[in-house]
Parts: sequence; C-alpha cells; structure tokens
Amino acid sequence: MLLFILWTALMGPLATVQAKGSCYAYERNPYVLFSTYTPYEFVHENSDDRVDIPKCHPVQFWILSRHGTRYIKEDGIKEMWSLRSLRDEIISNLDKRPSEGRLCTQDVENLKKWTPQAVLTLPNDLTPQGYRDAYYLALRYKSRFPTLLNRSYRPDKFQVQFTDTQRTTLTAFAFIDGIFGSTVDIELPQPLSPDPVLKPSDYCTAWDEDVNHNPDSMKEANAFLYGPEMQSVLQSVSRRLGTNITNENLDNIYTTCRFEKAWHVDSVSPWCAAFTKDELKILEYKEDLESYYKRGFGNEMNKHVGCPLAKDLLDRFSKLENGETQPSGVFYFSHDTDIQLFFTSLGVGKDRINITHSNYATMARRNWRTSLLTPFASNFAAIFFKCDRGEPFRVQFRLQEKLLRLKGCPHNRWGLCDWSVIKKKYGYISDTCDLSFCFKEMTE
Repeated sequence: MLLFILWTALMGPLATVQAKGSCYAYERNPYVLFSTYTPYEFVHENSDDRVDIPKCHPVQFWILSRHGTRYIKEDGIKEMWSLRSLRDEIISNLDKRPSEGRLCTQDVENLKKWTPQAVLTLPNDLTPQGYRDAYYLALRYKSRFPTLLNRSYRPDKFQVQFTDTQRTTLTAFAFIDGIFGSTVDIELPQPLSPDPVLKPSDYCTAWDEDVNHNPDSMKEANAFLYGPEMQSVLQSVSRRLGTNITNENLDNIYTTCRFEKAWHVDSVSPWCAAFTKDELKILEYKEDLESYYKRGFGNEMNKHVGCPLAKDLLDRFSKLENGETQPSGVFYFSHDTDIQLFFTSLGVGKDRINITHSNYATMARRNWRTSLLTPFASNFAAIFFKCDRGEPFRVQFRLQEKLLRLKGCPHNRWGLCDWSVIKKKYGYISDTCDLSFCFKEMTE
C-alpha cells in the first residue's frame, strides 16, 4: 500500500484551534481541508529542487492530474444565490437579538457585505486559480526533472490526453504552458467520449448502476448525516448564526465556504465563520464516507473500474524495461472520481479497517482522506529511472508532489523502489484489467 509520508509536516500548519469567541476573519491558519474542494495551494510540496540521484537518471515522467480549481456546478450556483435570503434572516435576527448569535462583529460585517461570486454562464469551468494550479505545478516539476521536461516539444517525446470537458482541457493547456512556455504548435488529440482509460466512470455502465447510483452506496454517509456528530454540528451552527439551520442550509453554507476559499486562496469566505475546526473535520468525514463507498475500498467493483490507468502506467514502464521507445513525458488530465478509482486499484489510501458512520472518533488519521488524495489539481506522478548500480530500473512515486513510499521497498532519501518489487506487487493488474464486465448485460 502506498502511504503518505511527512503526515505531521503536512498537518502541522493546519492544526490551529480557533479560540472561543475569536473572529474567523482574523484567523491566521484556518482549517482548509475541504475534501475534494480543498485548495491545492495548501497541500502541495513547495520545494522544486532538482532531483539528482547518484548512478540513476530518469527516463519517463508519467502524471495523472485532476483539473484545477473549478466553478461550482449549475445547481450549486443557484443554491449559492439562495443563501442571500438566509444571510438576510441571520443578520436580521442578530440585529434584533445580538445575544443569541456567537459571531464576532467582523464576521457579521463580512456576512453583511457578502454577495455570491458565481454566475450561471460558468458552471464547472476552470477558474483563474485553477489555471495557476496547473501552470505552477508544471514549472515545479520542470525544475525537478529538467533532463526530461525542460526541452522543446516533439510529438514523439510528449503525450498529452484529457477528458472532454472545458476544465480538463484548460488544465492541460495550463500545464503545457508551464512546461513548454506556450501552447502554440503543440499537437493535442481530440478527447474521447466516453474514455475507458481517463474516465472509466462514464464508460462503465455496470458501475454507474450498481455502485454510483445504488442507494446502498450512501448508507454509511446517510447514517452519519443523522448521527450524533452531524446533529451536533447542526445545532452548534444554528446557535452560532442565531437562527435554525436545516441540513440543506448546512450543506449550502459548507459548499459556499469551500468554493470561495478555493477560488480566492488569500481571502476569507464569510460563510466559513459558521464552523469551528472540529466541525469542519466532521463535515470532511461525511464527504469521505460517501467517496469511500462510491469510489473507494467500500465496494469491490471500484478497483476493477479503476484499473485502466494503472495498467497504462505499468505497461509503459514494462516497455521501457524491454528497450522499447516511449515518450519522455506522459500527461493525463481527468477528474476526482476517476482518480479515486485509480487509487483504489493501486491500494493508495487503504486503511486496515473500513471507515463507517460509527468509527469517526478513531479514524482521525485515516489514509482515505480525500482532502489529501484528490484536492483540486490533485496529481499522482511516477518517474521511471534507469540506474547503473544495483537494480537496473527503479521508480519514484509522488502524490501532490510529495514523495510516496511503497511498503516493501527499502527506505532511502529519494523514495526509490525497485521495479522488480513493483512488478511483483502490481503485475497482476496488467494481466487481468478488463472492463468487459461493464457491459455484461448487453453481451449476454
């Protein structure tokens, strides 16, 4: 299982507790782990030092990236605009009975000034921050691996593929802009729709019916929604805002808080003042429960649906081992759903026990943490090295640009794992990956 390293280093800056009666508006280190809407700015590796490994040189850079920060979906935009009436109700109640609310003066003033920051003409589209996410990601990787990435574009040396959406297309353009300094004269293929490799979630009808739209997949998340932790959040937020909040209100407030922080990483969303750090952790867990059973280890089918990208990675490295020609860079751009399915296929983020509605208190350090696995601009990179001493081929894995270490690999400062170990652990994926089950009823 691929495990996170430097967990303490990552979580340390995010561990500030908001004091009772303090202002969210002045919070220096607010909690920003917002599940799949987590801003990439707060979770990636900052160092872009060149990777120099004695007696080894990189021969291929393979990356799977989620699109950068996007705008909210159309229904979400309407829901965001509907918060204006709730905001007015909150302000009116606080003006009449100021002792009933628990927001500080500045947080109330920020709420008074708030207006929705999304329009219906841009649902799901990439934001300016989303372009920056991918552009600077590319610059940092180019700095780390200049022999592979700091070179002129040639169609035989670089392969780019993205799904058929505006947000993944522009993310690919931003990444290419960062790598090559321009998107001019870059040969880009037409995206496939459906795409069995980059977006098997759209391709596999059996998964869509049996898992994605199966009410059973929501049992744990729904049980948690009406359990003691979430009901405590609902009551606490109602007291803090000075008005009774419904589950639908709570979801709209949380969604708006998360998106506005992702759109403007240096600004404060007034709606985030509705929550304490501990309440945000509970809401984050609710999101993780849904993804765990729909796209993670909570359903056996998920790892089979996510295998095409894993097979692509393994097959390319096998060809390099056999001396076959491969591009220096392979750049894929997809979505959180499909990246989570891919992680499930590889065992990334697997815990010893399932996360459930009843074990929140003991799963604070769970591996299935979508805030860290698939934030906006999430990326998983695998770099294949040829070495002149010891094992001839080795691989380095990175998640959000941070080194990942594979269980069973010797500990070393570069995070290298022998290719022979990886083949032994994951070789079965190349041999058995087959999505024909997705259309079983159609073929019988």
